[in-house]
Amino acid sequence: MKKSILFSLFFVLIIALISCSSESSTSEKKSTSKKAEEKVNKEPLSKEEFTKMFSDPKKYKGSKVEFYAKIFIDPEKDEDGTYIQAYAENNSERNIIIGIKDPALDVKVDDVIFVSGTVEKEFEGENALGGTVTAPTILADKIEKSDYATAFAPALKTIDVNKKIDQHGFVLNLSKIEIAENETRLYVDITNNSKDTISFYDFNSKLIIDNKQLEPSDNFDSEYQQIQSDILTGIKTEGIIAFPKLPETGNLKVYMEGSSENYELDFKPFQFDVKY
Repeated sequence: MKKSILFSLFFVLIIALISCSSESSTSEKKSTSKKAEEKVNKEPLSKEEFTKMFSDPKKYKGSKVEFYAKIFIDPEKDEDGTYIQAYAENNSERNIIIGIKDPALDVKVDDVIFVSGTVEKEFEGENALGGTVTAPTILADKIEKSDYATAFAPALKTIDVNKKIDQHGFVLNLSKIEIAENETRLYVDITNNSKDTISFYDFNSKLIIDNKQLEPSDNFDSEYQQIQSDILTGIKTEGIIAFPKLPETGNLKVYMEGSSENYELDFKPFQFDVKY
């Protein structure tokens, strides 16, 4: 169950933070000690510090943060700004509230965003079941749209393949392979230069490394672009096929299958030998 905080209470807090941020910044500079000023002006929290911040947001008030998050409730807006509830680092245990002085910010539920801002107050509210939920509140100075691979599964290694195989006008191109900490991504495009409709089913794809066979993995959170399964004449389609993470070394073979409405044509598996 998603931890939806009562937004009526949330707005009272976050709007106050936004509307008062300019005035308070001047007065705080006069009244804050040098030690506190150093805390506010230091570099963004490290990954370890950011994780600890969720257990005690008050301790990190004024700290700079930079992180990726996935929005899980439609953002709200008013004339002062945009207000977001998200899962930091795509972790449902890291509920976080974000406000920014930009009422025109173009974001929506399920968007992946990069946030740069400052830790403010800890918010406490109720979820849909009446339970108490606490979450750090971030006053953002920058929010940018991102994507799953960049934010949560960055490539540790990229293999440029750029190899095409043409069978009867069914042209399959494997452009590159990205290996991340938790998955492997194949970037594939298909062009139908034949006179008939062709078919491609990504779930039939396989990776063979040494004596191991890897099947495509379901990663619904990623929302990767899907390759169309039925491809009309003259159409090009492209997308990403995700697999589990590859072992560190080995001899890699990529197998993909396709067919045509013209059953007189004989198709062999599209096979790519990749130096890995």
